[in-house]
Amino acid sequence: MLKRLQDKKGLSLLEVLVAMLILAFGILGLAPMIVTTIFSNSYSSEVTKANVIAQDKIEFMQSLVYFNPLPWTEVTNNLNGIFTRSTRVDVDSTDGSVPSGVYRIKVTVNWTDKAGKTRTVNYYTYKMR
Repeated sequence: MLKRLQDKKGLSLLEVLVAMLILAFGILGLAPMIVTTIFSNSYSSEVTKANVIAQDKIEFMQSLVYFNPLPWTEVTNNLNGIFTRSTRVDVDSTDGSVPSGVYRIKVTVNWTDKAGKTRTVNYYTYKMR
């Protein structure tokens, strides 16, 4: 009868528990990576939306014939719920970075991400008068 019990194949309860413990540690090791991935996807989505908001304004400003009076500034709040866009048009700069006869257009988009950190995207373009 003893020989018959020794011939049995299979896993004991202890072996199953050890395997489950190893699997649990492996899954727990992946948890921080999953949280980081979710946060990164959210941040990427916000940056993409901010870029679209800025690019829309740049394209609109490029389509205008003239700006009056200069310097010209506009601020738009609460775009898509969290974004603030400011637009500034200058004819010249104190550092000489804008040549004569050219407008410099700067569009800035600000927002506060889910972690509470203030983020900013800046776009610059130039347009002939």
